[in-house]
Amino acid sequence: MREMIFAGIITYNADIKILENNLTAISHQLNEMIIVDNGSKNIEKISEVASKFNSFIIKNENNEGIAKALNQAMQCGVDRGYSWMLSLDQDSICPDKYVIEISRYLSIEDNIGVVAPIIVDRTFGVIGHNPVNEYAKVNTCITSGSVVNVGVWESVGGYDESMFIDLVDFEYCYRVRKQGYSVIQIRDIKLEHKLGDCERHKLLFWNIRVNNHSASRKYFIARNNIYYPKKHHLHLHFIRGNLRNLQLIFIILLYENSKLSKIKSVSKGWYEGIQGVK
Repeated sequence: MREMIFAGIITYNADIKILENNLTAISHQLNEMIIVDNGSKNIEKISEVASKFNSFIIKNENNEGIAKALNQAMQCGVDRGYSWMLSLDQDSICPDKYVIEISRYLSIEDNIGVVAPIIVDRTFGVIGHNPVNEYAKVNTCITSGSVVNVGVWESVGGYDESMFIDLVDFEYCYRVRKQGYSVIQIRDIKLEHKLGDCERHKLLFWNIRVNNHSASRKYFIARNNIYYPKKHHLHLHFIRGNLRNLQLIFIILLYENSKLSKIKSVSKGWYEGIQGVK
């Protein structure tokens, strides 16, 4: 099974020490890692670290977005004859025997499109689904730590590059399921993942997660909250996307810095999501 899987790692201005820990942890579990760099300022240091491991690096001159980088990694895997890609963020560090453990689930059912771990944030605990049984079919999963079926990726048309970042993985999972493939999440396989510079706040009875994303990132979050459900005619999700954008503005007003620029970015993304991605 090891021969069927490669690691696809997307980098952008990576912390070199953390990236090296990432590569050290996964390099002995797989035969090859394909790194796609999205125009990092420290590309020379990234290349230097990558050269120590069994890796191939694709260097984009500019930040092309996570969706395009994932497609580049997948296509490289296709050209090399792989069947599955373990997708990793630059700061995701896999535990020992991660690949062996998750590989056991790649053929438990027919038509599996994605196999995912439980994601545990270092601040907020479990993020997303948390199956009670050994594994469960789920609607969505986070990209990092997931093992993606290369043939299914080709069948559904890859990741939507117009989304750039945010909800790219959820929109992909929707198309995977729409074509009759499964997204499987495994209860006992866990991956630690840090969701940016997050903070926890308490407001009356609610726990509020403040992500502190930049204004440019807020734009894509707001835009894709609308674009994704509109693209697939998901009317309830469209309503939820609008509510999430209201929540974004509310949290910015209460807890974040650079309020004006961020609210402008949310408003622009919201508008362009409704009008159609620019």
